[in-house]
Amino acid sequence: MRIVGSLIFLLSAAGYAQAAPMQAEASRGAAEGAVGASAITAIKVSNVPEEYKIARKMKLRVLSQSLVTQDRSYDVLNCLDKSGKPRELWFDISSFYPGSLGAQ
Repeated sequence: MRIVGSLIFLLSAAGYAQAAPMQAEASRGAAEGAVGASAITAIKVSNVPEEYKIARKMKLRVLSQSLVTQDRSYDVLNCLDKSGKPRELWFDISSFYPGSLGAQ
């Protein structure tokens, strides 16, 4: 529960961008928008149910889920916000997804 609370705090903080390993990525991430809006600002999670909890806390309605493999593995939730506007929510699942470069 503490992890989810911390994530919600981070998601609500204005201008928050997840730290990227390279300065160039950090700059691009800030330019691309909110946390979870792209692979660069993907939210790190430890399991799939956590993704849906975060989406619910953000008041998003999940329509579908996709697996995207780039430099890491990501789940992308295709959602609708309160006003019906489409939104993608990106999650970094490399810590637990089999075959990911980051999985242990």
